[in-house]
Order: sequence, then C-alpha cells, then structure tokens
Amino acid sequence: MDAVIVAARDAQVAVGEVVQPGADEARIAVLRGALQRAFGATLPDDYAALLRRSDGVDFDGLVLYGSAQSEAAPGPGGFWQGLIAANRLWREGPGHDAYLVLGETDMDLFTVNLDGTAPVLRDKVSSDVNERFPSVAEALQKLLSTRG
Repeated sequence: MDAVIVAARDAQVAVGEVVQPGADEARIAVLRGALQRAFGATLPDDYAALLRRSDGVDFDGLVLYGSAQSEAAPGPGGFWQGLIAANRLWREGPGHDAYLVLGETDMDLFTVNLDGTAPVLRDKVSSDVNERFPSVAEALQKLLSTRG
C-alpha cells in the first residue's frame, strides 16, 4: 500500500496540489479515543497507516478524511475533512450512524462497520453497497491507484 500512497502524493505534487503531511502517533492515538467516544467506532489499522503518510487526501474526486481537521481548524490548503468533523456532518442525515465514513468519491462513501471491519463503497444517496473489499488496505489501494 505504501507505494500507492507515494504515487498518489507524487501525482498531487506534479499538478500543484497541496499534500497533507503525515500524522504522528500521538495524533492518531487522540483520534482513536475521539472516534470511540463520539461514535463508538474503531479506527482500522490500515487507515492509521495511511494517516501516518498523509493526514488526509483530496485529489481527483477522492477525499480520504484526516485525523483532526475541521472547518474551524483546517489543514494545509484549507483541507477541513477530518474523520470526526465529516462523520458528524454525515450523521445529520438519516442512515449513516451504523458505520464510520472514512472518505468519499464523487459518487460513493468509503465506509467500515463501527468495529473497523467490512470496508465498502456505498452510494452517497441510497447508501446501497456498490463494492466490497476484503480489507481497508485493499480498498485504499484501489481508490488511490485509480486517481491521477
């Protein structure tokens, strides 16, 4: 997965996009606790690995949420889509409280069960499952490798 993350970052830099720096272990630990308190959710280890390399991604129609960003405290380039902030917004509508939203594409939400398992792409409007993945790492590989 690391090579795909690096390639996606390189593609962002090549077109002048802002790349988010990686999150440190302390920030990831704070996020794990915040997700548990706010939503009863577990951060998948494979997603934490992504955050260590890039604390959020916004590139070519793909947004992978970061560790702590919000509209009030955005990251570089104005990136505000942190996991807590984004999931609070998604939960304002019906039907999104049974899973954790890790990111989104133009058409889909990238979600896992609250225990961090069963990654899928869901239609943003209907929440129907469009694609299932055996692991978060494999989902990230596919999402990142189809960009740029």
